[in-house]
Amino acid sequence: MKAWELRIEDSGEISLVWADTAGKAKAQFDCNGLGLRSWFTHDLSEGIYSFIDVSATRLPKFDDLENVDPKVVIKILVKEYGWENNEINMEKIDKLDELLF
Repeated sequence: MKAWELRIEDSGEISLVWADTAGKAKAQFDCNGLGLRSWFTHDLSEGIYSFIDVSATRLPKFDDLENVDPKVVIKILVKEYGWENNEINMEKIDKLDELLF
């Protein structure tokens, strides 16, 4: 399945999901437990953002990796795409096993 980066520009929040289309990817923004939601702290149900605030950008490098160990995907996101948050960043990437599981 196609990989998509979901982003809320004004907040810097991002996530990775897999879907056939951009619209289906964006629809996952408000679904708990879908994708790698570590970087999202808000959802549409809180009324802060709407569907139109979320952009979906293709990340073909991650196509068909939805069933791969999330730690592998997260390491690539941090090292190659600069995805970081307070808990997961370049300084702590080697301790990812301890941080996530």
